[in-house]
Amino acid sequence: MSVNPTGPLHIGHGRGAILGDTLCRLLEFTAHKVAREYYVNDRNTQARRFGASVYSRLHGDEPPEGGYTGAYVTELAEEARRDLPGIESRPEEEAEPVLRRYAIERMIERLTASLDRLRVRYDLWLWESTLWNQGLPQRAIELLRQGGHLKERDGALWFAPAVPGWEESDEDRVVIRSNGEPTYFASDLGYLLDKFVARNFHRGVVVWGADHHGYIPRIKGAMAALGIDPDRLVVILNQLVNLKDGRMSKRQGRFVTVDELADMVGVDALRYFYLMRSPEAMMEFDLQLAVAQSSENPVYYAQYAHARLFNVERTAAETHVRLPDRPNLDLIDQPWELAVARQIAFWPESVETAASLLEPHRLPYYVHELADRVHAFYHAGNDQPANRVVVPDPEVTRARLELCRAARNTLRIALGLMGVSAPERM
Repeated sequence: MSVNPTGPLHIGHGRGAILGDTLCRLLEFTAHKVAREYYVNDRNTQARRFGASVYSRLHGDEPPEGGYTGAYVTELAEEARRDLPGIESRPEEEAEPVLRRYAIERMIERLTASLDRLRVRYDLWLWESTLWNQGLPQRAIELLRQGGHLKERDGALWFAPAVPGWEESDEDRVVIRSNGEPTYFASDLGYLLDKFVARNFHRGVVVWGADHHGYIPRIKGAMAALGIDPDRLVVILNQLVNLKDGRMSKRQGRFVTVDELADMVGVDALRYFYLMRSPEAMMEFDLQLAVAQSSENPVYYAQYAHARLFNVERTAAETHVRLPDRPNLDLIDQPWELAVARQIAFWPESVETAASLLEPHRLPYYVHELADRVHAFYHAGNDQPANRVVVPDPEVTRARLELCRAARNTLRIALGLMGVSAPERM
């Protein structure tokens, strides 16, 4: 994740964070070694505007044009007044970098708390400025210069790689502006060296907003020019999330935060609903459905299936009837039983496909199918006592219990990969 740390996470950011986290869970489950990173932009234009906005609020002024006006900016200014004695008396060119660093650190604390609540964690919060301190962007620029991939025009330094597949129609590709300031693309060049050369990751998977589509060929071209296989970077574009009301703007302070959404629907429903759509699909979050305690609510439907299976096993344990040590699975022969067994059998292939294609939305599809078959299995027992799990015949009871345990464990694991709880009672 690399959302600018200039404000709270809104519901669109939450979708990307949960998508990335679920991908990590899937890859770890399928025996990959995974590192989770949050790339902290602290040198770009938005970060400087953020620092300038805090400086303005510190002096009771309106933020500059394009700055941030949310109430949290005023809160940060007052916290800085308390924690940085005398900061308000320093000139802006001296105070802004200090305030920017302070405000971003405070925002990271808030972001961490929000992400913890969403059950999302990162192994490393990598600051953009760290790359420059290590000389990585500088090294990347020099390598591109030596390779003939840079040119000067209008006083600025431009990226113009001599590699196959580069389209001249691609958008702006300035590396160093005419005023000597590096662009965020320059920082990204250093990040490529850090990730694929210095730390030698086999593959980098990044989740970007859909508005970054035009940036993909530029970054892939940079990789090729630096001698890095572009296929080592996988970019997943994440579409917007809409609620029925309101626009979102961190600068203007108008947005629905992911914390507010979690307050409304709970973390389980929030994560499940985010994962039900492929990332390239626009999403309208249905608040009313997400809180409904009915079979129409897919997360409730899945969790209720798990709770029902747990209840069946608990009921069987309370009967104190001695059952065979090993189940005779030949006794699982009814259509509703075999439907559950078949869906369980699909699990290894389903999870492998979701991991290899980097498509976590396959998980809720699988869970819903299994829950559907579990509920049908349960209702068969309601309709006819002979179809219940616990019956007078201990052999049949033992076989059906084995099916219940397999289904419950599969639901628990699948929900866990989605970061969704598997309750024992509902």
